[in-house]
Amino acid sequence: MKKCILILGLFLSLVANAQADVCYHINETVAKKAVGIIKIQKEIYQYCSICADAEPQTLEVHDIKDNNPIYVNGIALDLAHTYYKQNNKFVNLGIASGCIEAGEYNIAAELDDLPTIHRTKERDKEQAHAKTQEIFEKCVNNAKINDNVTTADMIRQNTEINDCLENAIKAEIKKGFNAEQQEKMLEYVKQIREVALKFYFGVYTENKYCYGVCGSMTNILPYSDEGKILADILERLIYLNISKNGY
Repeated sequence: MKKCILILGLFLSLVANAQADVCYHINETVAKKAVGIIKIQKEIYQYCSICADAEPQTLEVHDIKDNNPIYVNGIALDLAHTYYKQNNKFVNLGIASGCIEAGEYNIAAELDDLPTIHRTKERDKEQAHAKTQEIFEKCVNNAKINDNVTTADMIRQNTEINDCLENAIKAEIKKGFNAEQQEKMLEYVKQIREVALKFYFGVYTENKYCYGVCGSMTNILPYSDEGKILADILERLIYLNISKNGY
């Protein structure tokens, strides 16, 4: 079980260090199109429409370096958080250049204005906790929990809940992280569940959690512990996506 905790620590460390960088590192086609758009602008605007605390910053276009990432006046651009004005609209450069699709990461193709956004850390945490509870309750309801069943049935029910939580975790990972981060996180989740399953299988084999009646709820305590770990991971991911990516 110590191995499971170690893997969990690595996963949470990766989550804590994950950035909301969407379109810094781009391919040649995207870069060429983005630079072409920037060159005909007098000014562009840095603005993270999905961040917790965002204020628009205006950049007068003087010096452009077609690198990876693109630099304007010595400042590296995340195209997903860069805009230019066209027909009285603020157009997202990341979407216009083909780095991301409209609506991806909850980013709109164009905005009427660039407002200042302020959210609180406490509110984001409350929202993440509430969303996690909602998902957990849905997972429980879908598993159709019933206390008056055999130990095997209870293990199956809890496995269904934990599988449901894992699917929710995977969905959050895919929402707000780049491909490299996704690969590492998904691998950590896989390892956590494999180690937990191996540990709990030994517990069940020795029947250590069966006191008196083997059809009692005491038999599923290990699976409940696994569920708590998965729910904690899910809540942290939801919080990070809310605080960093605005959803």
